[in-house]
Amino acid sequence: MKKTFVDVLLELPVDTALRNFLTGHGLAMPDDFAWDDTPPASQALVDAIRAWADVPARDRLIGNLMASVQLGDGAGKQALFQAAAGDGAALMGLVACQSDVHRSFWLYANHPDLFERACEFDYLERNGTQAQQHDLGVKRQPRTSDADLAGLRQAISAFYQRELQCGDGSAAYVVERSPGVFLLTVHVKDLAMLRLEFEGATLMRRVGNPNIHMVLEYAVATGVVRTLVRGGAKYHQMLVDAFAEHLLGVKVEPHRIKPPTLDLSVLRLGFDVPKAVADGFAALQVKSISVLSPDTALKLDCTAMASSEQRCVTELLQDAFPGEDPLARGWLVTAARINLYYPPELGRSRSKVITVEVTRRGRLNLHKFDAALQAKLEGYLVDLGILQAGQTLSAQEAPPEAGTVNQQPVYED
Repeated sequence: MKKTFVDVLLELPVDTALRNFLTGHGLAMPDDFAWDDTPPASQALVDAIRAWADVPARDRLIGNLMASVQLGDGAGKQALFQAAAGDGAALMGLVACQSDVHRSFWLYANHPDLFERACEFDYLERNGTQAQQHDLGVKRQPRTSDADLAGLRQAISAFYQRELQCGDGSAAYVVERSPGVFLLTVHVKDLAMLRLEFEGATLMRRVGNPNIHMVLEYAVATGVVRTLVRGGAKYHQMLVDAFAEHLLGVKVEPHRIKPPTLDLSVLRLGFDVPKAVADGFAALQVKSISVLSPDTALKLDCTAMASSEQRCVTELLQDAFPGEDPLARGWLVTAARINLYYPPELGRSRSKVITVEVTRRGRLNLHKFDAALQAKLEGYLVDLGILQAGQTLSAQEAPPEAGTVNQQPVYED
């Protein structure tokens, strides 16, 4: 269920960051109000906002508050840490936060530029399944001067003016996401729309121009780009062409990279990798599996529940369907989720778990892990024969430098 501003305020600690945020938006509290991190203080702030007579100011505060926690989940956490990796103070501040929602709010309130960068990282990862990969065959540092970016913007605007009669305004910027990996973000002005909206307590029709958002990720080490843009192949091609010509200084004929088809049939027998046990994992589990009938008329998704005590879903299928197990009847494995459990830490009952997602079409989530862990996980898949040695499924082939913060294990009951 979607959170409301009340849920957010009751979850955030009442600290200096929240006090500055609320008073900076004009919320007046009594001089003797105790800004203590207690449930009564949080509830008093909720009541004060609800009773605030200045409706436009109250709406601005609530709008900014909800925007501040848009990265308040596990996926957003990775983007926040990655954006703050080069700023020691921001990084330490994130580490000290109490929850994912707190981390998102804290960076928004204290480092808005880093928060915007994290939003761009998060946008690409959340929509990565819609991205296309291209091999440029060019490995060089992008040029990011104002003149180069202006040329890129003009090329993209001209394309949208021809295709959709819009694009008379645009913005573009480049950040180095990790060493040798650059993220280009472009915003293009779409056609005007008339919207029926409230401003304060007044209903009015407002003219505005939606934003056409596109991103391109480029790895210098491989010459590979990932593009995410609304539209068909020619829109992806346009973005690649403009990037190559104006930021790399070359005209290229990029080749579309299609993820390889992976053979997941070995997972019918579970996830048996002795090397993973030697690396310190206490249990290995095929948590869920998707299979397709030989005639492709039926797809079956199965998941091992917590009560299975970390048994593989493949074992459970054998037990539940003796003689009728679809895995033994030639059904095709199309996707799987694999859990690798560390032993519980001293004094804790829950185990840290690493989750690997893999599909037959070559989709993997390994890019979310730090370089050392990613190398281990890739090695396990190579040992099983799912991947070939040296096979690259991501544009980010170059590992991040030491100190880069990336995905951490989560806890599971």
